[in-house]
Formats: sequence, structure tokens, C-alpha cells
Amino acid sequence: MTHDGLFITLEGGEGAGKTTQIEHLQEALIQEGHSVVITREPGGTAAAETIRSLLSHPEFGPEWTPDAETMLLYAARSMHITDVIKPALAQGRVVICDRYVDSTRVYQGSVQRMNPFFLECLEVQIIGDVMPNITFVLDIPSEETIKRIEERGGPQDHYDSADADFHELIRQGFLTIAKQEPERCSIVDAVQEEREIAKILREQTLNLLKEAA
Repeated sequence: MTHDGLFITLEGGEGAGKTTQIEHLQEALIQEGHSVVITREPGGTAAAETIRSLLSHPEFGPEWTPDAETMLLYAARSMHITDVIKPALAQGRVVICDRYVDSTRVYQGSVQRMNPFFLECLEVQIIGDVMPNITFVLDIPSEETIKRIEERGGPQDHYDSADADFHELIRQGFLTIAKQEPERCSIVDAVQEEREIAKILREQTLNLLKEAA
């Protein structure tokens, strides 16, 4: 994708520490003089955040069919790309997004076993060439995921409530993508010290920015 900005995504299972690391990375980039946009999926716009609330609705959130859930995700993503991501990149800003297409590939593709052709068609139509310059995959074992969910007050949605086998399936899904696309994906051990993870993300991002300058 050709643009003046830098598009960064963070991926990983529940409790991997994406939100914390996004805050650290934002602070580091601002200190270096970069203009940063922080966003998330599903969400990022008022309309997309409304779809997010539908997806995680306590009553019928778990009842969406895989097809319906996927189409809701892509409805939100379409608005997000058009209204937030593309304009920010065109302005030369750094966009840091909490989850993006890889989460759909894993949760809907690997776990729910959605038709891969259907998912690929949606990617081509909605995403086009708006792919991240780098994706940090924060990797934690499933038992650590469950421990962190408990530490932050217990399950917040139906994904948090899942068992270790589910979380391991999610983990392996992300690792598979990262190994298939090593030029885009960087696997980061998310069990190590928070400061060490932040240092890795900062150094790799700054190196990318220098190369693009």
C-alpha cells in the first residue's frame, strides 16, 4: 500500500496486553515528533462502535451466526477504513489499531471455520490494499490468558468465558498468520516484562519510520 503514513496493528488473544502497549508506543512516537492516531476494531467511528456494542451484547451477542457476525465486523471495518484509517495515512500520520483483519481471519476463519472464499472476497472488497506496514502479534500461552482474564475481574464477553482449548486455538491462529507473512508480522513474547515489550515495539516502529523517511 502506498501512502505517506505508517499503519501499525496489534494482534493477539485476550489479555495479551495490546491496550497497554499501544499507550506506550503512542507516547514514544509523540516524543519523537510523530502525529499518532489510536483506534480499534471493531470500532473507531461512532457507527462502528455501535456495531461493536451489538457484537458484544450480553443478551444476543453470543447468538450471532458466524455469517452475521462476520458481516457486522466488515460493516464496521468499511466505515473505519473510509472515515479514519485512509484519511490519517494520507495526512502522513501513524495509525495504531487494536485488532484488524487478522483477528477476523483467526476468530471467524480458524475458530468458526467460515468459508475462506467468503472471507477473501470481503477482504478484497472492503480492505483492498489498506494492509498494515507492520503487525505486532503479542503471544501468550492459553493458561496465561485465563490467568490475566481472572486478574482483570473475570470475563467481560463470551470470548473471555471460553476454555483453555479455545484460547490456544486463537493463539495458534495468530502464530500461523505471522509465520505465513513474516515480512509484515512480528511475533513478540507477551509474557516478558511490560517495559521490554514496549522497547521492542518502539525500536521496530522507529526503524520502519526511518526506512520510510
